[in-house]
Amino acid sequence: MPTGKLIKLVHLSQQRCVPSARLVPDHNDKGYGIIEDAEGRDVYFSHEVVENRHGFDALRKGQQLEYALENAPYLRAASVKIAKAVPALALKPAA
Repeated sequence: MPTGKLIKLVHLSQQRCVPSARLVPDHNDKGYGIIEDAEGRDVYFSHEVVENRHGFDALRKGQQLEYALENAPYLRAASVKIAKAVPALALKPAA
């Protein structure tokens, strides 16, 4: 799976309420995000494709994410999950 850095995250429940709109904001984990891939391209994803139910709320800007691309006319992720951290090499003290 390719990996990329999360550069934008929008929670729809945190958007400004518009009095004339018929939509009522509810506090949930809905929204979308944009991942920057290795070539610097933007990959869009919806809250619906994030792994596990509360996965979207756990995302933070700057995190490394793993994703699979959907067959679409633009770059869109079919699944997204937080990339596993690569363990750091243990350094030995100088003798």
